[in-house]
Amino acid sequence: MVVIFISTYSKYKELRIRLLVVDLLKELKNAYTYKELSKLLNIQESLLCRYVNGNTIPSEIHSKEILDKIKNEEFLLKFFYNKISFYEDGFVDTSSLLFYPNMLKMLVEIYYQKYIGNKEVNKIVTIAVNGIPFATLAASALAKPLLVMKKHKDSIHLEYIDENLKESEGMVTTIYLRKDYINRGDKILLIDDVIRTGTTIYAAYKLLDKSGAEVVGAITIASVGREWIKHVNTINIYPIFRL
Repeated sequence: MVVIFISTYSKYKELRIRLLVVDLLKELKNAYTYKELSKLLNIQESLLCRYVNGNTIPSEIHSKEILDKIKNEEFLLKFFYNKISFYEDGFVDTSSLLFYPNMLKMLVEIYYQKYIGNKEVNKIVTIAVNGIPFATLAASALAKPLLVMKKHKDSIHLEYIDENLKESEGMVTTIYLRKDYINRGDKILLIDDVIRTGTTIYAAYKLLDKSGAEVVGAITIASVGREWIKHVNTINIYPIFRL
């Protein structure tokens, strides 16, 4: 029975990899022509077309070869860097990265293993609203529960932990996290989209510290400028892209 179970699980795992590669090729096809993709991956255009259209599923060996090319830090960094838009008014638009969820999951996994992997993490926390899509992908990729800090309370009947957040032009708001969602001793990974001054992540850190949880580190999609660096003595912050 054990042998049958292991064999079945192995086949299931193999099939998942093969189907993942098909999904990755579909994502890449949204950014490249078949000709460009063929040159990039060294695969015949006709075969790529059959893979992307679902007419053929790549073999186990070919799937691993394709996966090795795509699941490469240099390849992913170059691919996603070109998808970030930086405007004259200072707005950094990372939303188009979300059109490539499987590839983005891989990039988050790489940075997690690179900087956090040897540390215990049992929950992921983000601050509403822009960080939520990225944190959701990270939570899915790392198989960790996701908690969201908000700038309002959902109900007067729930208990919250709160912390003040000083925003631009001297404005002070408050961020809240449900008390029943966090436990003393929790190991937290913070996820956000863009970090500039670091005040938001620092406020999140103070709220979690107040609850007795430990912030293991923070991964952001991008950083702008250098002002946020003043917080690295308190929080281990790892931007994927430094703009």
